[in-house]
Amino acid sequence: MMTWDAATLQIVWQRLISVADEMAAVLLRTAFSSVVRESNDLACAVLTADLDLLVEYGRSVPVFTGTVAGTVRAMVEEIGRDRLEPGDVLATNDPWVGNTHLPDLTAATPVFHNGEIVAFVASICHLSDIGGASEGAFAQDIFEEGFCLPPVKLVERGTPNALIRRILARNVRVPRQVLGDVDALVAANALGVRRITAMLSDDPDLDLTEAGRRICAATESAVRTAILGIPDGSYGATVELDGFEEPKQITVTVEVAGDTMVVDYASTSGQSRYGINSGSPTLGYTRYGLACLLAPDLPNNEGALRPVTIKIPDGSLLNPDKPAALSANFPAHAIPAVLSRALLGPLPARVAAAAGTPFWVVGVRGRDDAGPFASLLCFNGGQGACEGQDGHPTLSTPSNVSNTPVEVIEAQTPLLVERKTIVRGSGGAGAWRGGDGQEVVLRSLHDEPLDIIFLTERIDHPAPGLAGGADGLPGALRIDDVPVAEPKSRTVLAPGSRILLRTPGGGGFGTP
Repeated sequence: MMTWDAATLQIVWQRLISVADEMAAVLLRTAFSSVVRESNDLACAVLTADLDLLVEYGRSVPVFTGTVAGTVRAMVEEIGRDRLEPGDVLATNDPWVGNTHLPDLTAATPVFHNGEIVAFVASICHLSDIGGASEGAFAQDIFEEGFCLPPVKLVERGTPNALIRRILARNVRVPRQVLGDVDALVAANALGVRRITAMLSDDPDLDLTEAGRRICAATESAVRTAILGIPDGSYGATVELDGFEEPKQITVTVEVAGDTMVVDYASTSGQSRYGINSGSPTLGYTRYGLACLLAPDLPNNEGALRPVTIKIPDGSLLNPDKPAALSANFPAHAIPAVLSRALLGPLPARVAAAAGTPFWVVGVRGRDDAGPFASLLCFNGGQGACEGQDGHPTLSTPSNVSNTPVEVIEAQTPLLVERKTIVRGSGGAGAWRGGDGQEVVLRSLHDEPLDIIFLTERIDHPAPGLAGGADGLPGALRIDDVPVAEPKSRTVLAPGSRILLRTPGGGGFGTP
């Protein structure tokens, strides 16, 4: 019988975190696409046998680990827990069962020990193509956005499902690249299973159910203590966004009573006709925003949300009705900023001004002698400032997605990077300045027109400052010196033409 003192709990907790970290190392080293390998658009996690989030890879994209438990629950419910066997891998990219959007694929594997499921491991990554219009915000329903894979057994008792792989390959532009990323997810999960079974073999007294209960309880206790430090009352804020067909806003009211909190998004804009709506990312970024404000030093798990009730109006930008388009769910990235704005009064040392962007995406598609190619390039704006710290330049917040390196852009696409520089002074002024954005000029070297998809934000509505800080400078997007009329849409880039991207600066904090 294990004695659960503080030291034992910490050792087990850290060992489980190391499992998620090792899974991510496998995923990063074996993935085929640059959006995973270079931009870190991935997550790995360990869940309890009851499908609660237990630990996550520390550099995971926060929205993934905020949604993964719900996605895996939905897959297990649809397929049937009693039908799971050792060596199975479940997978889906269906946003209506809790996944983020179609380009993201979630893969989950049960961990068996002595014939019983003792945990689940899960990995998520952003595929470089999922068919359809993909990535951009211009689709008007989910059917235009690409291939939707319902919950399936991607691998059954250790044998890959050949039919699923054939169907997936037939529906994407770059099947080798996509299937390579799928195999990387499977490999990451396999490593996670091996590590957890080795832990249990090394220590027969280790009870993962009890470990999970204690880990989540520790985080829940810390979050409740943090909420108790906020005076009871109602705190509200609104953030304006570019939207698509019209500007949109996210409005939140935070009600605090004792050690509990209600987060209500009533009065948020209605859902869009286009693909900027958010489903499960609303929950994921609410969880992440509150983690930063309430218990930033503790690893995330299911316990962090137990004291919190989240209310999202149906038919809104943050909870659209089926079959709304969801691919470009950028508005949800502003949730941590609006939570910071709402809780500025009681938590002035924890909040941060809005970031310039989570990241901008440029999708590049075309065909050469080797066949079709498709790549996703990421470019970050400036981080928002906070008390005691300037915002970092070109740092994705809250998405944790890295800038695509120049060498990767030029190796994987027929684009030449003519200029890439920080836009000094683009962060908002303040006692602490917002982070600066960047300017990038890309020239097409291809002898045929390229299919380009843009996904941007804060061109019309700059990142607002906080606590007297100034707004950051807005972004700019041009082709051959002409502003792009719709910066969340799709266009053709002629041979020799140039794209200029100037990402937004972050908001400043405090009176200058």
